[in-house]
Amino acid sequence: METVLKPTEADRRIVECISDEKSFSVIAGAGSGKTTSLVEALKKIRDKHGKELRKNGQRVVCITYTNRAVDVISSKLGFDDLFLVTTLHGFLWGEIFRFQNAMREALCEDVIPRHIAKAQKDDNGGTSQRARNAREKVQRLSQELEALKEEPKVRYEETAISDYAQCILNHDDVIDVASFLISNRPILRKGLGFKYPFFFVDEAQDTFPQVMAALNAICAKDGLPLIGYFGDPMQQIYDKRAGGFSGPEGAEIIPKEENFRCSTSVIDLLNNFRSDLQQVPGGKNIEIEGSVEITVVQAPDPSGPRNTYTVEQLDDVTSKYTNAVAQWGWENLPSVKNLFLARRMIARRLDFKNIHSLFTGTYSSSRSQSVYEDGTHYLFKPFVDGVFELVEASRKGDAKRIIETLRRISPAFSDTGKNKSKSLKAMLDHAVQHTEKLREMWETRSVKEVLEYCHDNDLCTISERLAYQMDRKPREEFDRDMEDHQREKGDWLADEFFELGTEELERYFSFLDESSPFSTQHGAKGEEYENVLVMIDDIEANWNTYSFSKFLTPNVAGQPTDRQRELTEKLAYVCFSRAEVNLRVLFFSIDAKAAGAELIDAGLFRKDQVSYL
Repeated sequence: METVLKPTEADRRIVECISDEKSFSVIAGAGSGKTTSLVEALKKIRDKHGKELRKNGQRVVCITYTNRAVDVISSKLGFDDLFLVTTLHGFLWGEIFRFQNAMREALCEDVIPRHIAKAQKDDNGGTSQRARNAREKVQRLSQELEALKEEPKVRYEETAISDYAQCILNHDDVIDVASFLISNRPILRKGLGFKYPFFFVDEAQDTFPQVMAALNAICAKDGLPLIGYFGDPMQQIYDKRAGGFSGPEGAEIIPKEENFRCSTSVIDLLNNFRSDLQQVPGGKNIEIEGSVEITVVQAPDPSGPRNTYTVEQLDDVTSKYTNAVAQWGWENLPSVKNLFLARRMIARRLDFKNIHSLFTGTYSSSRSQSVYEDGTHYLFKPFVDGVFELVEASRKGDAKRIIETLRRISPAFSDTGKNKSKSLKAMLDHAVQHTEKLREMWETRSVKEVLEYCHDNDLCTISERLAYQMDRKPREEFDRDMEDHQREKGDWLADEFFELGTEELERYFSFLDESSPFSTQHGAKGEEYENVLVMIDDIEANWNTYSFSKFLTPNVAGQPTDRQRELTEKLAYVCFSRAEVNLRVLFFSIDAKAAGAELIDAGLFRKDQVSYL
């Protein structure tokens, strides 16, 4: 049963702002019940203004970061169509796609000229690859700018590279075009303000600065429309986002200081990492002391290429990890969630290295990597929707689950499918026959062969996009310097994916459905677990954007860059704050003893919380 949180002083102030028609920003620390406060505020708007809003054909918009969050908030509001709960890209594109001429003008006046100016800065007139690429980019963008005079229809596609000549926008373009139009067109702002008298933005720290400026412009005047931001600057862990956020001039800042999630030991640690907000236990957790321990391990001196571990050293790191878990008595504890900085660290431990390398390598875009990481990539869809479930059901001889799954995903076994006239026994025999064959192929054949069998026998629905990839011939050798190849590199991604066996796919799906005890530190955002183990090893992670060693122990590891410090501090806070009761940190350092002493001297951990291995 869902825990009901008591209203707080912050909740009272939010209601007051809504009553006064005043914009506001809620600074909500970890475990503060931010989503509850947001939903309850939306309900207050419905109670007070719902009848009038419906009469005027107006809605309340709530922008959040993920499709999952959209589903959660919508369900808490009873899927009431008074509320438009949507992702940021979905909202912006939904409001601007009709303004074809205006979007082309935004591309010509702002977006493309900025890209040209940036490329020109990279061209020093020399013969380096960077300079040559910059000149080629300027030439291409100039040609695309000229092509816009033909007024092609503007489209939004999930591609890595825009094609302005064809007016194809990618994710970033939608943000830029929409922000420019809203900020520079008073009539559009007025229209949006009437259509949506109330704007709420969830996870405000992850909103793009230009979008925040545009939304604030809509709500700049006194009274309605108003905007309410809900977020935590300390939990901004994605690049090029606002981080700190505030509403239009005169907006009220509302700190939400309660932490309903963490034990008192964990809350004390979190307060050591920030000065802008000191949290207090918000409920029954005041009675839960819990525990915090950090074990500092002497890291191997990396002997691999580019300052990485060798295979032997990676085995040594894994052995020390196992020893530390045993030292804490956590080796057989089912309630432990292991958080790693990089998914490659999990891929190595769970053995889906090839899949991970493919979807983060040469043929992958940032968008492709993102949907790979959340398991919604179109290449995965048949398996996630039910094909793998059929294999599992066949392994267990679960005929009932086989039929239920086929009725859900198979055109052939639907109520109107080609098997509709068969008797229940005949249908069951047919289903078992197909799934036994599917299970056999799963163990021995490639991903493409499995998909082809499913497609040929109508066991699942194959999207047009996936069908195209399956039907075409494999692409020739990839040339990273060819623009067309870069734009179409998803074809090569599909070709490589089709050649894989299913073993790694199965292990990856096990990781995705959280049946494994592992998660990435980014992926744990918004989650909570009774016991959390955070694995910190900058060398194995091999990700220069972050440096836990430099952030936590700069005297030992050296000073981080300002950007490393900011990003690592926030990611550390997000990780540590996932723990409801107990937190363990395994920290690999080039000088374990000195690092432990520095952690104590800095006041981050107490002496009794630090051990060595």
